[in-house]
Amino acid sequence: MDVLGDILASLNLTGGVVIDAELGGDWCLASQFTPRECAPYLTITDSNLIAYHYVREGHFFAEVAGLPPIEAKKGDILLMPRNDLHLLYSGPSSPPLNTSELIQNDGKGPAKIRVAGPGTQTSLYCGFLGTVAEQHPLLDALPPILKLAGGESARSEWVQSGLRLLNEEEQSPQSVSRLSELFLAETIRAYLEELPEEQRGWLSALRDPAVARALTIIHSRYAEDLDVETLAREAGVSRTILGEKFSEMVGESPMRYAARWRMRIAANLLREGKENTANIAYSVGFNSEAAFNRAFKREYGEPPATWRRLKEIASPLNPVDVRARFQERITHCTAADGARLAYAEIGEGFPLVKVPNWVTHLEHDWDSPVYGHWISECARNNRFIRADMRGFGLSDWTPPQMSFETFVSDLETVINDAGIDQCDLLGISHGAAIAVAYAARNPERVRKLVLVNSVPEGWKVRADPEEIAWRNSLLALNQQEHARRRSVLGEMFITLYFPSAGRDLIEWHNAKVQLLASDENIQKMLEIGSHLDVRRELEQVSAETLVCHSQQDGQALIRDGRRVARAIRGARFVELESANHVLLGDEPAWPIFVAEFRRFLGHRSE
Repeated sequence: MDVLGDILASLNLTGGVVIDAELGGDWCLASQFTPRECAPYLTITDSNLIAYHYVREGHFFAEVAGLPPIEAKKGDILLMPRNDLHLLYSGPSSPPLNTSELIQNDGKGPAKIRVAGPGTQTSLYCGFLGTVAEQHPLLDALPPILKLAGGESARSEWVQSGLRLLNEEEQSPQSVSRLSELFLAETIRAYLEELPEEQRGWLSALRDPAVARALTIIHSRYAEDLDVETLAREAGVSRTILGEKFSEMVGESPMRYAARWRMRIAANLLREGKENTANIAYSVGFNSEAAFNRAFKREYGEPPATWRRLKEIASPLNPVDVRARFQERITHCTAADGARLAYAEIGEGFPLVKVPNWVTHLEHDWDSPVYGHWISECARNNRFIRADMRGFGLSDWTPPQMSFETFVSDLETVINDAGIDQCDLLGISHGAAIAVAYAARNPERVRKLVLVNSVPEGWKVRADPEEIAWRNSLLALNQQEHARRRSVLGEMFITLYFPSAGRDLIEWHNAKVQLLASDENIQKMLEIGSHLDVRRELEQVSAETLVCHSQQDGQALIRDGRRVARAIRGARFVELESANHVLLGDEPAWPIFVAEFRRFLGHRSE
């Protein structure tokens, strides 16, 4: 195996073509493969995904937020190494459709997407590669999207033949994994050949014989007691030359890179959960478990046993596991004023109802960086019911009216339609105020109440002059520059509500916000939220209550969370080290919340 092949082997790739797409007319797809979409073809329990598209016929454009569009023609392959949210379109004017809504799977052959229309027809194989590697330097160094141009070369024909074989023939998992690895290697090789000679960085190291050889040794012999002398001797250069070249191209010394790579291997083994900490320590080259514990804590901030436990708590069941275990049912019911309300239920156990809040969608929330982990956790031990607020998601976008009182009434409608006599309530953001009002008015129907980042009143009721000034400026901006795909306001919204958000959340929101709600309804909710006031209802809540609040939340200040907890008799208050308005699944505060949440509801902590 060559140098690149050695490094690719450390990704532990699995893969397979999942969608056969045929598209006509004017079309635009918002695409980001998820474990849920891959589940029928490959068991992916905790993987990162690499997406690709192979053009069989026709042509189209592909675009990742912040980058110019790329034109793809027959024979071309597009690769998204970090599975960034991307658009595929025939022309720039077409509104985006979500691929998850178009996938057809009859169990016979690959899943299909069919968009009928006149004019040029485009055919694609869309697929994925799964890797359990966490933050692999090769994937980190690649651009968000790259193209392997088709043609008459032997390489192009080989790749095309491999893709057809993966799609059209029944292959063993081992064959699929190997073919996927070779296919990815060919695409990356083509990209490396086009890099300017003067370019520096991790990828350029693969073109330098000495540094590439050192990387191969580090990646494949991580359990050995390597030193710079050994690496330099086997790479055929002096220690000084290797150290200088390695640091210039990779960005750190050979020994520091080797230490971090060893810890990445250990982290992957811990995530798999097949070996205890002592066995993992010896398998990655440590002579004592204590030394391994110290090294792992330096890299990840926690001892290995604690790190693994927190990972297990944070992800007890991912969305794929939840949907495989339970079948979700989406139902529509009618509110008192005739508005159609959509709600979903999944799981078994005592009913847990998530009170609706804005910018949700019953189908897309599974894939959302904001809500996917919440769904998984809530369905873990409960019959979990969640609804889209009127004006959002699958509920009525043009209801007769939108007000705080209709939201409280809608919650009662959903609970009644689901046949629930008594339940636990989960209220997040302004959903917490709705939960408080319902619990105060229906004490016999609420057993326990969980409030996350709640406030007793809206900002116009608080009447703080400085807050009013800056929030009015946001409302004015929203009227001028609607929160649409790629908008400045879209990024501002995410930044304000999720300061720790990565590009994945920003791009997911900007691509899908038009599928979640209309600009008019977003504006209405901003206004309704500014006027809410549940200070009287807080004192009337009799249900056992847990109030959790992010310490640095800029939209619901920690002092407001404390006021909510003080106003509810006997409420328990938990401060979380977070600045996010809704906790994200990859932040340290999430497993802390999960432990408190499970303890409060009477579930096992692990």
